[in-house]
Amino acid sequence: MADAPDTRPDGGLSDPSGIDFHRLYAALLRRMWLVALVFAIVVGGVAFWTFRQVRYYKAETSIVIDLNPPQVLKGVSEVVNLGEGNFWSTKEYFETQYRIIKSRAVAEKVVARLGLDRDYEFLHVDPSLDPATRALALRNVDPVQMVVDAITVVPVRDSRVVQIAVEDTNPQRAADLANAVAEEFTEQNVDRKLDATHGASLWLAGQLTQMKSRLETSEKALYQFKADHDVLSTSLEARQNIASEKLIAISDALTKTALRRVELESRRQNLQELLVATKGEQFKAESFKPVADSALINELKREYVRLESERAELSERYKPDYPKVLALDDRIAKVRDDISHAIQNVLDASESEYKQAADGERKLRALLEESKQEALAVNKLEVDYERLKREKDQNQQMYDLMVKRQKEVDVAGLLRTNNIRLLDAALLPKSPSRPNRAQNLLVAVLLGLLLGGGLVVLLEIFDNTVKSQDDVEKGLGLPLLGILPSIPSPAGAAGAAAEEVVKRDLYVNQSPNSAVSECARSIRTSLLFSSPDRPFKVLLVASTGPREGKTTAAINIGITMAQSGSRVLIVDGDLRRPRLHRTFGVPSGKGLSTLILGETAIEESVKSTGIERLHLLPAGPVPPNPAELLQSERYAEALAALGERYDRIIIDSPPVGVVTDALVMSTRADGVMMVLRSGVTPKKAAYRGRRALADLKAHIYGAVLNDVDLGSRAGQYYYYYRYGYYPTEYGAPPKGDGGVQQQPST
Repeated sequence: MADAPDTRPDGGLSDPSGIDFHRLYAALLRRMWLVALVFAIVVGGVAFWTFRQVRYYKAETSIVIDLNPPQVLKGVSEVVNLGEGNFWSTKEYFETQYRIIKSRAVAEKVVARLGLDRDYEFLHVDPSLDPATRALALRNVDPVQMVVDAITVVPVRDSRVVQIAVEDTNPQRAADLANAVAEEFTEQNVDRKLDATHGASLWLAGQLTQMKSRLETSEKALYQFKADHDVLSTSLEARQNIASEKLIAISDALTKTALRRVELESRRQNLQELLVATKGEQFKAESFKPVADSALINELKREYVRLESERAELSERYKPDYPKVLALDDRIAKVRDDISHAIQNVLDASESEYKQAADGERKLRALLEESKQEALAVNKLEVDYERLKREKDQNQQMYDLMVKRQKEVDVAGLLRTNNIRLLDAALLPKSPSRPNRAQNLLVAVLLGLLLGGGLVVLLEIFDNTVKSQDDVEKGLGLPLLGILPSIPSPAGAAGAAAEEVVKRDLYVNQSPNSAVSECARSIRTSLLFSSPDRPFKVLLVASTGPREGKTTAAINIGITMAQSGSRVLIVDGDLRRPRLHRTFGVPSGKGLSTLILGETAIEESVKSTGIERLHLLPAGPVPPNPAELLQSERYAEALAALGERYDRIIIDSPPVGVVTDALVMSTRADGVMMVLRSGVTPKKAAYRGRRALADLKAHIYGAVLNDVDLGSRAGQYYYYYRYGYYPTEYGAPPKGDGGVQQQPST
């Protein structure tokens, strides 16, 4: 028994080779009618739609958008910046211009210029309508939006050239519209600049009046401040300099006076300490520096020393009461008094000098404080003065700036410079731009072929039925015994279904030289070679579902075996829905069921088919329990008895996927041949049927692919390479097994 097939978890079949292009090609050939139908529908529909479309003509005009207008007056800046800036600003500027071209503002001017709101042909309004109906139709039409919809802006790459294209049903009107759009866009750009310039001029005029009033007010406030604080004759700066110099002079004098006062205070303190130490002895005050430095005191001291020296000389010669000595003593006493008086004068002068220095320092400090207050007052005046002066200067600057700008704006308003200019005017179009009938038809042809082929491919991809040799061998893991081509319906068989079925079942006997007969003989040969060591006696023909050609295949295989010289018995094992007796036209009152039950003998049950060496065992009466009947030993005994009389026994069984009868009979057969209908039998159902037989250890010889269209690529490939050896057009194939040695009968 063959190995289990390689399947996916969903029960589908694996395809290790990827996309099967041969299969898709065969599907295209098989469903060429569908491709042709889709192709005809698409091409016909597109052609019908294309030739019914209104023909439009396209006119194109070119303009150039520069970043800056011509500079007529250098140094005079425009009110509106027409495009200067960096890369991103320039990009945004151009995008803005493209939107303006398609704006309703431009379209309204175009409609007014060309009178399109009264052009009935442009508005698609029938002029023959009555006035009321025509007025209602005109109200429902927006000519401005129609112009906007007709405009297409196409920037020329890597340039500043812009193409303005307009489509219309009238070629002349299309050219007029394109030129009008370009001219109105150019004019509105100038108008926008002039309007902005005029508005700026009016605004500047109003602001100048206000600014002049503010300037005059600030000038009057500054003058009044100068008058109130006496800054008219002497400038505030000069007053600040005087106050500063005065502060410096007073500060220097105060510093000197303070130093002098400190010096005198130190000397005075030393004198006080000396007087305390001498306790009234004035002569010891000579150590006081002012005393020691006094010329008068030094002269008196020299006189005193001289008189003392003279008295000492007189004392050596005279007595103390000598008149000269007494006179000299009086003179010495007077000099001593003069010295004391002079020392006291020096001391008094020193004290007076200290007091004068201290008093001068106090006065200088008071004067310094007064000067500081005066300087602070001057500085405060400066703050207020600078504020008023700054306000006046700012107003003056703003006024001068506005006067200058107003003059520039007035001059710019006289210039009609523009950065947009017309490059090429639109010409009258010679041929319509759309619809492009040739292009539409070409696209329709391609689309029709693509859709038709795609539909076939989708149907093939989602078609989960067995159709090819690969589906049988790779998907189910079974050898393909052969194919049975589609049997053509007999002429004149319409309305006679039963007669048609009979003719299809006996087609091999009636047409021995047909492709179907050749394929049936090839299947017979494959069966004989499938088990050369143990030739089969009982062959079970099974299918996964009804109407897959199992009965027709069993009859045709039986006929070919009988034609090869074997004694063949076809057994109708479908005890639920038998039909072999109708094919051969024999009664079904006695058959397999009565034979198993022992009610009839073999001779009574087996019927002649009218074909040499081919006999039929009908199903007999339908029993209530077919499965139990087929599981009985009597069924096995009946098969053994039949096997002694016939070389080959072919059993037509019920579908495997419907009832269990076929599974039961497979255990009593030498082998099983599965019949799969091409394009009908689902792969999952075939796999389940094969798996069910394999689970019962049934020996499956292989599968037969039934109802194959030989017109398809797959059918042609299999047929010509496997059956092309037989000369079907020049006589019947040779007797026997097509060149294969007949197996001995048993």
